[in-house]
Amino acid sequence: MSEAKWASGRWQVKDGMVDEFVERWTAWLSATGKATPGFRSARLLRSLDDPNVFTSISDWDDDASRDAWKSSEGFQTGLASARGLCDEFVGGDFDEAAAVDAG
Repeated sequence: MSEAKWASGRWQVKDGMVDEFVERWTAWLSATGKATPGFRSARLLRSLDDPNVFTSISDWDDDASRDAWKSSEGFQTGLASARGLCDEFVGGDFDEAAAVDAG
């Protein structure tokens, strides 16, 4: 199996919208990610310094799988729904540059 490919986003959620944002993000990734071949997993991380800031990370088998997901109607609809609750969003695609594992 090839090395994972990654998609990530940084979300600045509007005051009072955090719970709804987490619900929308979870529903979006559950529906679209798992329905797309090549999806491995997704995580939504919340900043301890600013509880309105989140980082999302999803990993994929390859570029083609990730790109197919990002070009799907479900992706576009889910992204728009989550972004509607944010003051700012910055997303991107990534390759792994380094890794450190326990042990």
